[in-house]
Amino acid sequence: MSTNELSREQMHELKCNYMAELVDEGTFAEVMDCDHDEPSYSDLANADELISDEFIHEHYADFEFSENDFFCTANV
Repeated sequence: MSTNELSREQMHELKCNYMAELVDEGTFAEVMDCDHDEPSYSDLANADELISDEFIHEHYADFEFSENDFFCTANV
């Protein structure tokens, strides 16, 4: 499924995962325009306000996801 088909919970999880990608690249502080190198609990809780849905749709446009790609909807 595309990002347009994700639930709000899946979209939030993907935004948090994007922040983790930035940490891995060493670009979190620069991209998120902040003074810390990793997301805080506040950053993670407020991911929907910090990262737009439109950005996620564009950034992950070539990806296909399944329910099992997300902890919030994975078959456990």
